[in-house]
Parts: sequence; C-alpha cells; structure tokens
Amino acid sequence: MTDKPDAASTRRRPWDLHPALTDDRLTACARLLARGRTDALAMADSWAGDDAWSVGCRAYSFSRNRLRRAAEAGRYPWLGVLDETHHFVFLIEGVPVRFFRGDADEPSKRTLRQQESEAQQLALALGTGDEVDGIMFRLGARLGNHISS
Repeated sequence: MTDKPDAASTRRRPWDLHPALTDDRLTACARLLARGRTDALAMADSWAGDDAWSVGCRAYSFSRNRLRRAAEAGRYPWLGVLDETHHFVFLIEGVPVRFFRGDADEPSKRTLRQQESEAQQLALALGTGDEVDGIMFRLGARLGNHISS
C-alpha cells in the first residue's frame, strides 16, 4: 500500500513560485487589508441605512486605500500599486496581487478574472511557459460583514 500525499502537502506556496512573496510580506498586506475592513465595520450604521452591500463596498475601498497609502509612504519598500481603479492590483516587489472576500479554496469566476496590466506584469515577474500558465496571486479573506442593529 502506498501513501499518497494529501492536497495540502503538495500545494505550492506563493514563495515557491516567486521569492518576493514571503510569508512576512503577505502577512503585512493581509494586516493592512484586515485593518481597512475593521475600520469600515466600525463605521457601519444600520440605522442610517448601511447594509452588507454598502459595508462591503466601504471595506473594499478602505482596504485598497490602506495598501495604496502604505505604498506611497514607503512604509514597505517592496509594496507598490499597479492599478488604482476598482480593479485594484498591488505589487509585492513587482509581482501583481489582488484581494477578495470569500473562500480562498473556492474563488469565484469574478475573482479569477485577470486585468490586462496584471497579466503583463505577471509575465514580467514569472516569465511565460506552461509551468506558469494560469498562475495568479489572490489574497482571500473569510471575514463577514457584520453590522449592529
């Protein structure tokens, strides 16, 4: 009988694909994103009409702003922004990354859409070929939108 490795043990980690994507850097970005969401949740006012949609929009905007401001301030020399629009793409030492709220193991088709600028930057960072075909980097959060009544 042979033991087959489980999916978790064979799954490649971001730093296996590019050395810029270290655990420390990804954690720093995740903290910035989480802080943006926390700030948006703290400001939610259901009496004034906030609901999960409006809080979600605000959380996305606040999180995006946290990353943008940290990059502009030079807080992390490796952090940059590629696309400031609503298709926000940030860079970790030139590697494009996006973020979303949802299950990291089951991203939606929308989450997996790739912007042209992201695809071009990814080709610069990883090169081209079958071994990198279909690779993209997303940070997923399982946080909900909880507003008090």
